[in-house]
Amino acid sequence: MKKKIVAVTLAAAMAISMAGCAGNGPAKATSAETAAGTGAGEKADPASENKEAEGTGSPKEEGGTAARADFPKKPIQIICPVKAGGDTDYNTRVIAQYLSKYLGVNVVVTNVEGGATILGMQQVLDSEPDGYTMVINGLDAYIPNMMGTTDIVIDSFKTVGIPLFDNTTVLVANKASGYEDIKDLVERTQAAPGTIEYGMKIGAANQVYGIAMNTEWDAKFKPMDVGNNAAKMTALLGQQTDTAVLAYALAKDYFATGEFQALCLLGSEKNELLSDVPLPSEYGLKDIDCSKWFWLGVHPDTPDEIVDILSDALEQVTKDQDFVKTMEENYLTVKYIAKKDAQEYADKFYEETLVPYKDEFLATSSK
Repeated sequence: MKKKIVAVTLAAAMAISMAGCAGNGPAKATSAETAAGTGAGEKADPASENKEAEGTGSPKEEGGTAARADFPKKPIQIICPVKAGGDTDYNTRVIAQYLSKYLGVNVVVTNVEGGATILGMQQVLDSEPDGYTMVINGLDAYIPNMMGTTDIVIDSFKTVGIPLFDNTTVLVANKASGYEDIKDLVERTQAAPGTIEYGMKIGAANQVYGIAMNTEWDAKFKPMDVGNNAAKMTALLGQQTDTAVLAYALAKDYFATGEFQALCLLGSEKNELLSDVPLPSEYGLKDIDCSKWFWLGVHPDTPDEIVDILSDALEQVTKDQDFVKTMEENYLTVKYIAKKDAQEYADKFYEETLVPYKDEFLATSSK
């Protein structure tokens, strides 16, 4: 059955609504208004350098002390490389709010959409390597490189850390579609190949998820490019697409009203906060890990002392009980991985979850 593509104005309205975090999304986070320069001191004086020569201190220690005394002295910007209205935008704003608290300066969020997140990433690489411009991203950071359109990946930056994990990616359908469960849906795709649509955004990780479901479950979904998360929700509401993947919190109001059904959790393990959402393995299907994580990085030439300050503050955020409570209300998991360990985690996750489907992804993306 031919379906009408979602109107741009309707998708925009949904994006604006979610950016304001009213109705369909979590409550809006506001930036903490904190005076810049709090806690800043003076640089080490020349006398301290003379003491180093006399063996009373080390240059490394004094340099680190000076950097810690001087940074930060002004607002810090986090580049969010997607448009406002989705889970990445919301989570970035909450993280920024709490970073303001622990860094003593305002931390503001700037959305720089385009190039499948690369425009925002490039803006950080073009910035001064002083720690005042950060970037947030996740698995989508690898997609343009996988497509051969850029050399930029997470390894192009110095990693500050990963503070947050989202094991809430669910395969969603409109309740009116009448699917009993995920097994019933897969069997229907097999009985009528190419007739049940999977709504996604071409060139994004969720395009790979559709390939993974068709590959691992022998499903026969028809992939359809419907746009970003706001557009996917609008399409599901109007039954202009049959299925899509979403972070659970983005559509929690529709799950509550019964308009949407979460057919399965696309993760490697059960989420205790979503105990009613089954894993595919509970129906004899292979579990597919489409969970998300949120990585922050800075220019690769940023001094290590400054990266340490940012990393320490980010770790403090993850220990803040108000932050943890806010995230858990949206079914997210707060866990901190710092610097090099976080970079290695991100690279390994990419190798295990996207690379196996690379060839088909490239073939379908070029059509």
